[in-house]
Amino acid sequence: MPTTQDVIDAIKKSLPDDQALWSVLGFINPRKQILAFGDDSKIIGRLFEVVVEPYLQQVANELGFELGLSEQQTVYPDFWFIKPDHRLIAVDIKSTYRRFSKNKYASHIGFTLGGYASFLRNGTKNIYSTYDNYDAHLVIGFVYTRNSEATVGISDIADISKIKAAYTDVSIFVQEKYKIAGQSKGSGNTNNIGTIKASSIEPFVEGQSYFSVFGNAVFEDYWRNYPKYTDSKETKEALYTDLLGYFDWLDRTGKNDQSKTLRDQYKKWRADPKNESIV
Repeated sequence: MPTTQDVIDAIKKSLPDDQALWSVLGFINPRKQILAFGDDSKIIGRLFEVVVEPYLQQVANELGFELGLSEQQTVYPDFWFIKPDHRLIAVDIKSTYRRFSKNKYASHIGFTLGGYASFLRNGTKNIYSTYDNYDAHLVIGFVYTRNSEATVGISDIADISKIKAAYTDVSIFVQEKYKIAGQSKGSGNTNNIGTIKASSIEPFVEGQSYFSVFGNAVFEDYWRNYPKYTDSKETKEALYTDLLGYFDWLDRTGKNDQSKTLRDQYKKWRADPKNESIV
């Protein structure tokens, strides 16, 4: 049976290097007109899901899996592999665009990784099958640059070579979810897991999160107990919002041995020069 790393390697191998194959120019109508869709991040994110599907089907065929596809955006994951033993591997598609300062320096890259108050706590909520039926949770991440010179409006298909896409410079990574997860929420009034943030895509490619050192079990424990945005002030104060607070919480709940080990691992991770740019 293929390992999780075998599946990741197979996905990486299947995805094309040709930038043109990731470039969707617009929607076409029966009059052979191409309608530009602008730089709406939700539309572009959905397009990546559509484009990646045949490559995931190719991987499924190669590995002897079946490929499942979510029909509801509120149900996790976007895709899943069904193995011969009926165990599952989740594949979620995430995307974001590069942000630049006035001096044209790229800001830190970050994503949201879905909810932490649904299937992580209730194994049947907003998920295909049940959470405990998954052997791994993978993320295919896309980072792109919005194109300020993108074609707008309607173009004739005869002019397709002149159309400029809404985005350029697509970079891709395939990684296990916990290996890119961060210690903070991905957005304000939601219960979404955030990723690490880095100035380049490399930490996502390599899976350099502190949770990659701690392991998936710690990642799940951290986010299962992280306060929800609707929790009372008292509840939030009794929990934590970062790793140092989590270590203290472990102490308060009698898991001192575990907290000491994690503190030491975190200090070692933070002291590694390759992690300096990660927040």
